[in-house]
Amino acid sequence: MSNGTAATGSQPPRQPGSSKVETEAIQGDAAGPRRVRWIEWDSGFRGSGLKVSDRIVGDLGERYTAETDKSGAAFGAAGEWQRWERFGLGAGDPVTILVERKGELLTLEGRLVEQRLYRSADGVPILGDGGPITHEKDGFDYAWNAWYNNFRKLAETVLAGWDYTVAYDTRKLRQEIEPFRERVEFLERTYPGPFARAVREDFEAMLETIAGEKREIAEHDLEYRRLGELRAAQVSQAADAAYQAFLAEVAGDLIAEPFPAPDPFREDTRDWIGKVVKLPEIGDRDLLLEVKRSWYQVRGSQGVYLIDRHAEAIRPLYAAVNKYTEQVNPYLRQRRFAFIGLIEPLPALVSDATRNVTVVGLRLRPVGALVGDAENPANRFFVDLRPEQSGESAFAGQPELLSIGRPDLSPDLGPAGVLQVFFECLKLADFETWRQCFATWSVRSWYERDSSYLYVDLAWTTVNERDASTLWDQSRRRLLDDVYAVEVAGVSPARIVYDAAAQSAGRAGAGAGPRLVEEVRILVNHVGRFGDEYRTFAGYNLHRKWTLERLDDGPWRITSPQAI
Repeated sequence: MSNGTAATGSQPPRQPGSSKVETEAIQGDAAGPRRVRWIEWDSGFRGSGLKVSDRIVGDLGERYTAETDKSGAAFGAAGEWQRWERFGLGAGDPVTILVERKGELLTLEGRLVEQRLYRSADGVPILGDGGPITHEKDGFDYAWNAWYNNFRKLAETVLAGWDYTVAYDTRKLRQEIEPFRERVEFLERTYPGPFARAVREDFEAMLETIAGEKREIAEHDLEYRRLGELRAAQVSQAADAAYQAFLAEVAGDLIAEPFPAPDPFREDTRDWIGKVVKLPEIGDRDLLLEVKRSWYQVRGSQGVYLIDRHAEAIRPLYAAVNKYTEQVNPYLRQRRFAFIGLIEPLPALVSDATRNVTVVGLRLRPVGALVGDAENPANRFFVDLRPEQSGESAFAGQPELLSIGRPDLSPDLGPAGVLQVFFECLKLADFETWRQCFATWSVRSWYERDSSYLYVDLAWTTVNERDASTLWDQSRRRLLDDVYAVEVAGVSPARIVYDAAAQSAGRAGAGAGPRLVEEVRILVNHVGRFGDEYRTFAGYNLHRKWTLERLDDGPWRITSPQAI
């Protein structure tokens, strides 16, 4: 490195130096680090070990600060030339930089180079020494400069990685990378040289980045993928037994044939009222939709039965469907219902505005239902809807559901341990423990006139009941689809996000509640199957970043209301 001595008159003038590296400030970090956005093909830091997305925390033996960023003269910034000028550095001089990468501190060295334009012997702009003419196409659809601009833009996105790119999807990105292969190979054959080599390096680096890291997953780690199938078979067997037992119990009041059924507005129905009927299977297409209500209709060769979908008697059925989806099959979407019901005295008249029809029928209060999976007819479950049976179980066989373990949410678990329990609960269909992993508080701001202060809302619900069911089902489906494992990749140091001592005295809540709230940020890897290998990957709607907090020295809990 230069000692900063000014050049004498006998020496040729120094050419200004450039790193030919583009960096950007990392917002919200008081240490003033900068992230590498791009390394030009002719940069003197090519081959130094520097990578796109690296975090640069200093150079020339100096650590960056917030003031370094304000000066605009940090490494890779638009005004970096001012820094090189201050140290008497020019093209050809070495520069050391300090890089943080995955928790490791690296010292790397490269050289400053001069800014220059490349031209052919005829003075025509080209892409590097011996490279192609910028405006030529060489038989391709568009010119080399346009092609390289697109190549670079994609490379910036891919090499930056999931941590810096919204909606990063490795499989989608692979499809975008592959069309560049033909021209990269043509470039190497036709215009061999440093530019072609650099383009090939970037192309291979993109493929390596989206390929992910290889993981080993044992067969016993995938037992959870068979749990739903085993439970479904177990519940189907319990459903058949419960259904037959139910029919035996109501046999004395059971009408042998539900059809033909009388028209309650024109015929005498006194002999039918209070009787029980076993109806044929129907689906969601057998719905009648009024303005504010909806009805199941079961129609035969003569007569109609109508079931109010908003009645109190049918609510346990919806709870059972949710519980079955939660504990057995998250893919249950198209259901088939075989109702057993009690005929009520009051008939029903329903007008379906969408179909422009009016239907008259016997009103039925359901007392039992056999629910089938339209996509997998072998799977079914039975629900006893009689009031005296409420609270026993959501569906037949639920208390005996097969289990392959239950995660232990110990209060002394670290944040990474809590998140691993969270993921294990999804695999083992342990909804209750999974919900306990979420925080029941939130650090919030209170604004008062021209000032504000923080307080801890201890009545906060990170995920309410409805959202919890949605996030649970989404996560379970992904763990049975393209995600085979989720692992903790890194945990940030804990930082204090609330300190009661720093709040003004006399404010609401002052002196009560927790004294400190700490927060950590966690990065996770999702592991998928690609051919015969398991590799980390990024995909649509997968979440890489998570936050957890704790009150004082209490247990860590998740504050990110999201699916996996």
